[in-house]
Amino acid sequence: MPSILRSRKARWAVPIAAVTAVGAAIGFGAIAGASAPDLPPKTAAELLVAVADAEQPFSGTVVQTSRLGLPELPRSATMAGGPATLLTGSHTARIWYSAPEQARVAVMDQLDETNVIRSGADVWVWSSQTNTAQHGVLPQHEHLGQLPSELPMSPADAAAALLAAIDPSTEVVVDGTAEVAGRAAYELVLSPRDDRSLIENVRLAVDGVTSMPLRVQVDSGGEEPAFEAGFTSVTFSEPSDDVYRFNPPPGATVEELDLAAMETGKRVKPPADLEGRSVRHLPMVVGDGWTAVVVVPDVRLAAADEDGILDALLGGTSEISGPYGSGRLLETELVSVLLLDDGRLFAGAVEPEVLFDAAAGTAS
Repeated sequence: MPSILRSRKARWAVPIAAVTAVGAAIGFGAIAGASAPDLPPKTAAELLVAVADAEQPFSGTVVQTSRLGLPELPRSATMAGGPATLLTGSHTARIWYSAPEQARVAVMDQLDETNVIRSGADVWVWSSQTNTAQHGVLPQHEHLGQLPSELPMSPADAAAALLAAIDPSTEVVVDGTAEVAGRAAYELVLSPRDDRSLIENVRLAVDGVTSMPLRVQVDSGGEEPAFEAGFTSVTFSEPSDDVYRFNPPPGATVEELDLAAMETGKRVKPPADLEGRSVRHLPMVVGDGWTAVVVVPDVRLAAADEDGILDALLGGTSEISGPYGSGRLLETELVSVLLLDDGRLFAGAVEPEVLFDAAAGTAS
């Protein structure tokens, strides 16, 4: 993976990446104005070039809302800090960004505030609910590996799906303008040409002055976006250096993370549950673009389900069978998941038939 210090093409995605994940993704919540602002005409190609070159220090408040149509999940799983927190409802975050090596995200929920701070080589993750902090020092090398899964993903990681979609399978157009967080923005729309995708389009609001993304909406054909994320307020100026200084509060438990494995050439130790498993048992991707399917060959459901998430999801499935085998199917607004009795799992933002084809094609 290219270093976030060196990947120029990924810089435009910094706002998206910063707020689409703490360990995974944290997004922007959107506020659109009643009337379309007046901006000079631009083509989709011109906007893509401008967005790719955009980099701007900023601070702002963002809100992310998910309407995925999942079965009702246990309250303990969707409360602050729960493993499914970002899969349901709305969530607010404060973002400060000066450069890839100088950024802070504060995710605020009713019972918890989680902060992720990077200041130079220092990385901190702090939870107010448990008053615990994790600290790591990045290796002093130009080529930085991927951060551990507990930390935010890089801009390149978070933007990969969107950038990969811009190919012949995608129609890209400019669909007028909108007002987001009080700023005039162009509406760039990416639509799959393959009707087997559950995604109808991805709408990206691009700031008319800075060319920074202000809002992301994923439409699956419902009355409201299945996922939307955008600024509710934003200021394009350099945040104070004090924002990036973190001292654990009194009584906090501090864990030191060993980030030495990020050095080029060092082997990362796999998680305990993957040790001893061959490559054929690891996840892979079948297909590409809008109809790509993630395949997990060896799903183990014997693991403890303390939060009741697994039981809730299985309760929303239906029994299916075919040439690919038998199992259970979960269908939501934005994703289909097929879990077969032989342990294979298939998931994608696709019609179930795409999963069935992938299952038949990968049968052992």
